[in-house]
Amino acid sequence: MKKQVPDPPRNKPPISPFFTVRTDMYPPDALIHITELLRGVSQVIDEHCRNHTDQPGMSMLANAAHATDIARALSEHVLGTLDMAKLRGEA
Repeated sequence: MKKQVPDPPRNKPPISPFFTVRTDMYPPDALIHITELLRGVSQVIDEHCRNHTDQPGMSMLANAAHATDIARALSEHVLGTLDMAKLRGEA
């Protein structure tokens, strides 16, 4: 009797990350990237919420936008603190 559904492939798919984080990245540079990524996420969510106000689930996206804005504000605060410490010669 012939199988109707073939067996799945035996080979495992390659496990490689979508992106990699450089191990030698300077932490303030990482914070700058984080801040810019969060800014982009916030803008996309905001644009989507503005264009789809009548659809269900917008309150959940608004909550995600709020959380993203808070995370961005925190990362900007840390960057500002690091910059001030550098200017004072503390870092």
